[in-house]
Amino acid sequence: MTPPTASYTQLPKHLISRSLKRLLAIAALIPSLAIAADSAVFLQYHHVSDKTPAITSITPEMFKQHLDYLDENGFNVAPIEATAKAIQNGEPVPDKTVVITFDDAYKNIYENAFPVLKEKGWPFTIFVSTQPVDRGFNNFLTWEQLREMARSGATIANHTTNHPHMPEKQPGESDLAWLERSRKEITGTEQRIREKTGQSVKMLAWPFGETTPELRKMISEMGYIGFGQQSGAIGPLSDFTRLPRYPMSGNYSDLSGFRTKINSKPLPVTRQEPENALVNPKDLTPSFTLTLADGRYHGNYQKQQISCYVSGQGKVEVEWLDKEKTRFTTRAKSPLPVGRSRYNCTAPSIDGSHYYWFSHQWLRLTEDGKAID
Repeated sequence: MTPPTASYTQLPKHLISRSLKRLLAIAALIPSLAIAADSAVFLQYHHVSDKTPAITSITPEMFKQHLDYLDENGFNVAPIEATAKAIQNGEPVPDKTVVITFDDAYKNIYENAFPVLKEKGWPFTIFVSTQPVDRGFNNFLTWEQLREMARSGATIANHTTNHPHMPEKQPGESDLAWLERSRKEITGTEQRIREKTGQSVKMLAWPFGETTPELRKMISEMGYIGFGQQSGAIGPLSDFTRLPRYPMSGNYSDLSGFRTKINSKPLPVTRQEPENALVNPKDLTPSFTLTLADGRYHGNYQKQQISCYVSGQGKVEVEWLDKEKTRFTTRAKSPLPVGRSRYNCTAPSIDGSHYYWFSHQWLRLTEDGKAID
């Protein structure tokens, strides 16, 4: 089996995090102390600014606090491709691994986040929607800035060309035409990134985190790994067409919540029902059923203390469907609003030191089949 750190040591030395350097040094002296894990936490940022909408922003000061906490507490800040593929292939990764990502390619990433990340020598990912970059929109990065960051360890990845609501169909559009249009949003962006940066990692962040089973099947066949905007850690049982990331903006960026999330583990879910994120207009309080793993991936958590929460509604009831407590269901107390909502289910670890976490994002369309920003 590949050693836990082998895929990371391929990076230039100045890009290996200090925490990973310490891990490698200890492992070289005392191999038995090398610590490996099968999960990681992926963080999602948008704006790093105090002059942009708070709901999608973290202040530069708070962002630096996040990075300093990771540095001071021995976290391994790792590259996205090696980490995601190692977990997908059942290979170990260093314990306390975190991946940093940004969506939408805003200029303040270069101005306020890049200097701190460069100083620490940490890899990070920017999911780019290429149209505003190509058109030179004022608040977006330029290709030269993206290339400069790529030379310092950034991965430039796919966020589609036009940042559309992917589940939306145009008037009179067939399923086949919708999927082909969606495919072009992805392939055109991948080609543009390759032309401008030389990179092509086939990592896709769904715009707004919105997707459907048909779209997820399509990117799987195309060889892509997909990322959503629902919260939770990533493990070998995760769905690699819509991997969770913890949004880090607005009220979700405080240091207390940050500490809880970066120390979380994936709730070992083997099946979720329904698979679709679209809310049926005839059932606006949709039920949600999870099947939990046993054996290798059962998790070291207090199953009897699983709790579920609905966006804007707080804690909701959990109903176990079998005596062994391997399946449970939950649902909203009142109708989900138009737009995006989440169901979050968590359970404390046996020792109470961290949480096991699973999240599902719902999308309720308007009456005429549109999503809202």
